[in-house]
Amino acid sequence: MLRAVEAPGVAESLPSDRQVAWRFAGLTGGFWRGATSGKAWFWTLSLAASIIFSVFVNVTVNRWNGWFFDALEKKDTESALTAMAVFPVLALIVAGIGVAILVTRETLQVHWRQWVTAKLADGWVGERRFFRLSLSNDEPANPEYRIADDVRWATEPLVDFAIGLLSAFITIVMFIEILWEIGGALTIPAGSGAITIPAYLVLAAIFYAVLVSLLITVVGRRLPRLVAARNEGEAKLRFALMRIRDHGEPIALARAEAGERRAVARTYDSLAQRWLAMIRQRGRLTWITNGSGALVPVVPLLLAAPKYLSGEMSLGGVVQVAAAFVAVQNAFNWVLDNFMRIAEWLAAARRVNELAAALDRVEQSRPDDHLTVKQSPDALLCLVDVTLTDRDGRNLAADLSFSLPAGATLHLSGELGLGKSALIQALAGLWPWGRGEISLPEGARVTVVPHSLHLSEGSLRTILDTALTRPGDALADALRRYGLSALAASLDEHRDWDKLLATGDRQRLALARAELEAPDVLLLDESTSALETDTALELIAELRAAKPGAIILLMGQSPGFAEAASLHLVMKRAGGVARMANPDGTSAVRAGAVERGLT
Repeated sequence: MLRAVEAPGVAESLPSDRQVAWRFAGLTGGFWRGATSGKAWFWTLSLAASIIFSVFVNVTVNRWNGWFFDALEKKDTESALTAMAVFPVLALIVAGIGVAILVTRETLQVHWRQWVTAKLADGWVGERRFFRLSLSNDEPANPEYRIADDVRWATEPLVDFAIGLLSAFITIVMFIEILWEIGGALTIPAGSGAITIPAYLVLAAIFYAVLVSLLITVVGRRLPRLVAARNEGEAKLRFALMRIRDHGEPIALARAEAGERRAVARTYDSLAQRWLAMIRQRGRLTWITNGSGALVPVVPLLLAAPKYLSGEMSLGGVVQVAAAFVAVQNAFNWVLDNFMRIAEWLAAARRVNELAAALDRVEQSRPDDHLTVKQSPDALLCLVDVTLTDRDGRNLAADLSFSLPAGATLHLSGELGLGKSALIQALAGLWPWGRGEISLPEGARVTVVPHSLHLSEGSLRTILDTALTRPGDALADALRRYGLSALAASLDEHRDWDKLLATGDRQRLALARAELEAPDVLLLDESTSALETDTALELIAELRAAKPGAIILLMGQSPGFAEAASLHLVMKRAGGVARMANPDGTSAVRAGAVERGLT
């Protein structure tokens, strides 16, 4: 087993390679259990059967070599012609086995990757863990890359490794028998006597393989960590480039490309250093791999030459022994031949394990000082002495207290700053940092209408109705009510709507979507900022008419918010912390005072 060795830029606390392998097995082994077990075992056993049959076919080809070259040495025309006639059949069988191995191997790889990807993607997207993870200090770099690419690099090679190990084991057993049978013992004269080495070709094959494997392990022990560091650097470079693409407009308008170019250059400089460290290590390893590759075909010929020259071994026997020795070396040196792939696999498996572990931690861990979110016994939305902090404990908003009944519309304005986002996320169940108590109506569905709705590429139907349970007529009616009649005919057209729709239209679409989600609590975050006041009032009135019992919080200074609300609260910043005040500016820090101050 490869040992864990510290590499540049990799923390000392990283698990060993053995731990990485066991954790990855525990994470992905469920493919062979449960609902997918039938499919998994069918393709696994089919692949194993193909590999076993392939080794037996290789042994048959080896024995054919002995038959054919012995016939040539003896000038036995009839036997040589018979061997030549048999060879096309062997070639056809070899080709068929190759096809079987290819199909079973790649099918198993695809199904296993599909299962692991679905498990990680569901864990990341489900319960909004992708967002909760981004809020924590524990998010691994580039989780989307780990799901998209690292899963492939961590699953596909393992199937190849399993093929190699099974094939190597059977090959060693079968071809050592040929070395033993044909090579026999070697007698070496020594003074007046002689030294006999039984099964000398078998012993030579084992000694050579062990020697080369030890050299590879010692020289290449740092390679897995260097590959991991390189992959991390590649991910950072992709992220830096994606950042430029995602923020292209503000960068271009501000003429800030020079700074971005310098940032990319710094990232690539670091990546280049990691690449160079890995290249140097691979260069040392190549001394052994190339040297061994040159020696392996020659060593058995040198070992068999004395017996051939003495007449104890035929030409066919020499050919068989040479091929068997090479086959045994290839089997014994499986680690040698796959060292780089093992290193890359360990790096990918480590990254997949890190993401899975981070998802588990974000699901299980809670901060020591956290908000209490519970069900309200009287169907009210209540905040009692709520203080919101960041993950380091710094206050963002303090002493928030109010109580809202069903059908209430509250406008929360003023110096909200970071506290506004934290409050919205706390009400949506995403922000754990803080103190106090939030009570929501029993079974309440909380819907947030953001400043700019994210529109995934696809159809408007999937954007408006994620569960795909509503008829098209209901969706088209919602579009018309919110001023998007022109889009009603395009419900099922797949387009990049995020680029096609202006900000105002995206906000209209967000309000229509919010209505269709049938919420009990609606949080509008600057959701009409791109609209005129009269238009915003019409759309908010439409939303209220559709959901008369919903509690609506209008947060920010967007057009129509102040006019549409019947209740008003203001946030004032004091000492760097946003605190609640009545509209006349007087302090409102207790729940009762706030209720009296609502207008």
